[in-house]
Amino acid sequence: MTVTAEQVLAQLRRVKGPDLDGNIVDLGLVSEVLIKSDRAYFSITVPAARATELELLRQAAEKVVADIPGLKGVSAVLTAEATGKRSGNAAEGTRVQAARAAAGGAHSHGPGHSHSHAASAPAAGPAAGKAAVSGIKHLIAVASGKGGVGKSTTAVNLALGFKAMGLRVGILDADVYGPSQPRLLGLTGRPQQLPDKTLRPMQAFGLEVMSMGFLVEEDTPVILRAPMVVSALTQMLRQVGWGQTASGGAQDLDVLVIDMPPGTGDVQLSMAQQVPLSGAVIVSTPQDLALIDARKGLAMFQRVDVPVLGIIENMSTFICTKCGEQHDIFGHGGAEAEAHKLGVPFLGGVPLHLDIRVRSDAGQPVTATDPDGPHGQIYRALAARTWAELQASQGRRVAPPVLTPDNGGADLRVAITGSAPFTLPAEMLRVMSPSAEVQGHSPNQRVTVGRKRNVKIKEIQPVGNYAVRLVFDDGHSTGLYAWNYLETLHNERDARWSVYLAELTAKGLSRD
Repeated sequence: MTVTAEQVLAQLRRVKGPDLDGNIVDLGLVSEVLIKSDRAYFSITVPAARATELELLRQAAEKVVADIPGLKGVSAVLTAEATGKRSGNAAEGTRVQAARAAAGGAHSHGPGHSHSHAASAPAAGPAAGKAAVSGIKHLIAVASGKGGVGKSTTAVNLALGFKAMGLRVGILDADVYGPSQPRLLGLTGRPQQLPDKTLRPMQAFGLEVMSMGFLVEEDTPVILRAPMVVSALTQMLRQVGWGQTASGGAQDLDVLVIDMPPGTGDVQLSMAQQVPLSGAVIVSTPQDLALIDARKGLAMFQRVDVPVLGIIENMSTFICTKCGEQHDIFGHGGAEAEAHKLGVPFLGGVPLHLDIRVRSDAGQPVTATDPDGPHGQIYRALAARTWAELQASQGRRVAPPVLTPDNGGADLRVAITGSAPFTLPAEMLRVMSPSAEVQGHSPNQRVTVGRKRNVKIKEIQPVGNYAVRLVFDDGHSTGLYAWNYLETLHNERDARWSVYLAELTAKGLSRD
């Protein structure tokens, strides 16, 4: 027997509203119900500030629908509604109030009825009503107002830039209709299930990765309505074992980069409202048409109170490989001017270059495979600036520390405002350099560097307001040491040094 949307709605009328007054269908909280492959999909709109509290309501809705004979599964998600000034019950969302006002009370909606989100009210705070994602400390959305601006390429290279800073990083491909990360990272296959029934993320270049592209063939179109897309994204985010080590332990990711779908529709808004984003990065090309859409994306995040960490100008210019002249094919500087106009940071520009495109198409992103080349360095600098803006958005903007070579360059004295000074040995900084020469392109490619007991720091080269490049007397100079990485080395000094010594012993190497 085929299950109908009417049957699902009838069951959902058994579920009381958020304040036990009426039911969620007649209060207008249920989206259009979709039935596909004997599974039911729907979303329930609730006030943003009460999303965590009303998780039990979502579970109750799934349970009553699961009782329908013939259904193989149910997927319900909460869609948080932005709320501002309200009259009546202060805990009620505007959609509930509208439903109460209609016809003087309850109003029944058929299965084809759909709802739009409140757009005029300011949102609650960034963490209000948003449950944390297990295994992840920070989530950064990389978004664009339109497609075709190089958002996915920027997202993966930004993630690899974070990795090069010594951070533990993952990337979620939230572009369900056009997943790009499997191709960009050269990944194939399907995620394996962990003992706790979550999925183990795929691995590439030291990143943990999840994408709809692992679940469908590359040439298969994904045809889903918005509630089903939100449901799929929720599962890829919250039902994945982020940060779980191969030995069964757990080590939280420092940051998960979310490659958002282009545009500012229901899916993007739902993600921004439901996920506890630490910040968002907007990607745009320089021309006016792209900037118009970039403004919309920026405004969406500001409306739901997600900090905009900055704007990146992609395809910023083109340098002819034959004549060496600069050609501004899409214009130049438009995103930077827009950032200044809107009062958000300009993170930097990325040129239009064949090497970036070729490596991306081959699943060999430039930041991993040529990190010390000109474009790899650009993306690494963008990552360091983005991380600095994230710290600033959380009230932790750190002034550049005072770095002083000590003991003839054998040590580096680090004095960070508000913290006690500490000293790091030049040997440790050299053998744990955040560079491809040391870190490799993936965990199993990491190089154990020996015979550096007597290495000295020859020169300190500041890189903006977020990192420093150390030049050692053995010629090594490609590591970009962000302030947080220096702190990490200090805080985890004993543990990291023990691992290093064990690696030396296992590989028959020495410090001399």
